[in-house]
Amino acid sequence: MMRSRRWKLGLALLTLLAAPGLHASARPPAPANQSPLAWVPATSPIVLHLRGVEGTKDRLVAMIKNAVPEVSPQVEAGLNAALQDGVDGRKLRGLVKDGPIFVAITQMPRPGQEPKLAVVVAVTNYTEFRDNLLKEDERKNLKKAASGVETTKLENGEPICFLDRQSYVVVTPDEEVARSFARKQAGLDTVISPTLAQQLLTTDAGVYLNMDAINKEYAEQIKKGRELLEKGFGQAVEATGNADKTAVEMVRKFIGPVFQAVEDSQGLLFNLDFRPGGLAFHMQSEVRPGSPTAGLLAGSRPNAFEDLGKLPAGQMYYTGMQASPALLKGMGTLMFGVLESSDAKEAKAVQAAFEQMAQANPSVRMDAFTLPPTGLQVWQYQDPAKAVAGQIKLLNALSSGGFFSSGILKEKPTVKMNAQKYRGFELHSVHLIWDFEKMAGGQGLPEEARKQMVQSMKKLLGEELNIWFGTDGKTVLQVYAKDWTVAQRLLDRYFEGSKTVGTVKAYRDVRQGLPAETSLLALVDMVQYLIAVVDLVKPVLTQQLPLPPNYPALPVQARPGYVGLAVTLRPERGSLDLFISAAAAHEFYTVFIKPLRGGS
Repeated sequence: MMRSRRWKLGLALLTLLAAPGLHASARPPAPANQSPLAWVPATSPIVLHLRGVEGTKDRLVAMIKNAVPEVSPQVEAGLNAALQDGVDGRKLRGLVKDGPIFVAITQMPRPGQEPKLAVVVAVTNYTEFRDNLLKEDERKNLKKAASGVETTKLENGEPICFLDRQSYVVVTPDEEVARSFARKQAGLDTVISPTLAQQLLTTDAGVYLNMDAINKEYAEQIKKGRELLEKGFGQAVEATGNADKTAVEMVRKFIGPVFQAVEDSQGLLFNLDFRPGGLAFHMQSEVRPGSPTAGLLAGSRPNAFEDLGKLPAGQMYYTGMQASPALLKGMGTLMFGVLESSDAKEAKAVQAAFEQMAQANPSVRMDAFTLPPTGLQVWQYQDPAKAVAGQIKLLNALSSGGFFSSGILKEKPTVKMNAQKYRGFELHSVHLIWDFEKMAGGQGLPEEARKQMVQSMKKLLGEELNIWFGTDGKTVLQVYAKDWTVAQRLLDRYFEGSKTVGTVKAYRDVRQGLPAETSLLALVDMVQYLIAVVDLVKPVLTQQLPLPPNYPALPVQARPGYVGLAVTLRPERGSLDLFISAAAAHEFYTVFIKPLRGGS
């Protein structure tokens, strides 16, 4: 019970900080060259950060106004009222508007032990902050120790301690923790890298994990978690039918590298940023020099993907990828759209073809495509002819029941050499037919619902797919279409620079919300994508949920609403960024939420 109450008190302290600060007379500022992280103990394994309360609230409201203007007045009024009134009559005064607020777990939490935590707040007036946080009887009972720590008890009997640290205040339920802040100690700025520190401090909300401390404390649990997952996926491979076995096996392949990356990580950061154009999520890890993961990342070189904007507009997906040793090793044959086969002979032939394509030294790949699969892929290789020869071998190695690109094959692919010539490109073709019965699965699904799912999948993927691929000796092209007329039209638009996605504002806005250089870049028109997904699973959904007629339907005046994803690999560092544009959020609300609310 005591532990539960102590956690609630810690959370209450954080909640109380969610109130507008009123600026009073200025206190002596911290040294100009000192990082705010200097006030957080270097030994803290977990640190939460908020970039000011008023400023963060204002940025959140501005984002909501652009994303969902229909509901923003109610949201803004509710936030302002909640913040102004405080919690149970307790109000905050004297906060720096965009001043940092830290919640530091000062020691690694252990099962059965009380967590040690403190809240560190940038203030303009210590006395005003303290006196507005406490009630009258609590203020009267304040006692000050020689260390400078002031203590009292809240009306529920829980202790609370305050420490004035010039332009910062430390608030904690633990007097021992408060006294530790009164002593000189190394700050978090001495152990966290400058890159992670800047990312933590310049975004609206974040969590920093000292992975060295976590790996040391929970090494045995992490090891057991890895073993449990590997065993579970191993059993799943044995129990799963042939149609799904390769997919489960592919997921299992990533367990080892992911846990290795956790073991090799020194610091891990998660943070959110509220921007007028959308919501940005960032995750970043730095790995120990000389570790196995650092070795994989050694050859990573991010790319700006400037030519991605030259691809035709109007597609559902836009992706850019910078091939690297780490990416080739991690993705394997999946990089070329193939899952490993359960047939030993086919798997051997596929692996040989993959190795030939990898030896051609792939570099930058860019894709633009929509559903049913129609689109264009442009890939740079050091040896384009060798890459095309490897792709021919790969396609010829596949058989019925194999997984390629976006589905399960009903028949062996039909490859035709030298099928078309286009602007110096010698293009080969391949014809694919999908096995929708295997793809639908549907164990336990009523027959009528299963039939509807098959029809939805045919609508999503088309009953067959044609691909033309080849090289002009410099670039490898691959175009997906129902026939050559459609394929040639896409190629013409690309080579003539007609109606490119780079001219679309929604694309440019999301691209600017992601890192300038990255290793893997994906922009998805999320509303179009989710409509396709909901249409696919609607036979199952309608058995559980009453959906409106023709739900969901794309509005006549629909705008593209992109969600962007970027994975950036650099030597000894990796990061993931997700950017949800305000336009995508607005279209999502219009298409998916508003109809469920009866249009209100």
